[in-house]
Amino acid sequence: MTAEPALKIVDTEPVEEKALSIVDQAKAVKVTDPQTYTAAGAMWKALGEMIKEVKETFDPICEAAHRAHKAAVEKRSKYLDPLTAAQKYVKGLMSAYDAEQERLRREEQARLEAIARAEEEARRKAEAERIEAERKAEEERLMAAAQAAEAAGDKQTADALAEAAIEVAEAAKEEVAAVVSEPVTVAPVVLPKATPKLQGGPVYREVWSAECVDVVVLCRAVSEGKASRECVLPNMPALNKMATALKNTMNIPGIRAVSRRV
Repeated sequence: MTAEPALKIVDTEPVEEKALSIVDQAKAVKVTDPQTYTAAGAMWKALGEMIKEVKETFDPICEAAHRAHKAAVEKRSKYLDPLTAAQKYVKGLMSAYDAEQERLRREEQARLEAIARAEEEARRKAEAERIEAERKAEEERLMAAAQAAEAAGDKQTADALAEAAIEVAEAAKEEVAAVVSEPVTVAPVVLPKATPKLQGGPVYREVWSAECVDVVVLCRAVSEGKASRECVLPNMPALNKMATALKNTMNIPGIRAVSRRV
């Protein structure tokens, strides 16, 4: 049974009209002196009686509708909850597999990038060794020629050849330094995902959240301007309980007990 049929069984129109009428009367109430204050008190009592009458009229209807709704929800849950749990279970299996495959993919990418980096470093080392070997050979050739020139009595040529050998050594040293000091960069390795993409399949979201590990450190950071004040919110339920218990004797720095009439 729904709420609509129940409203048709009980004639609520007289109560509805009476309730709306007294509400209009209450809106016209003004309190400006002792007489109108007394009249407002009479209206307050009349409103209370009307509230009681409305509850007596509509509460059975609401209760019947609530029971019908509760029965429908329970029947739906009997079939929906197991299906939802099963779907969540299957998604969990798929998510775990997808996460593991992603871990393996990234691990393999890192391995291949490490290999490429090692190969690049080896190539640079070989290049430096080649430059050094050529330097050594050229230096030996020039020094041998310088010694031959000096032995032949041509000191000027010998000095020039020796100077050239020094320049070759310096140039080779700079070239080797340039090769060795250059940052090692390799093209990033991007492997395709191993998990097949399903049409209409589950979507996995990465959800991030914050966890406070030391509230004292956080408060200190806020006081020093290193964190926003929004990072620290007062525990209002706990503070309200303390204010209720302590009333105007509550004494907490930065907190004030406030009372209001209801």
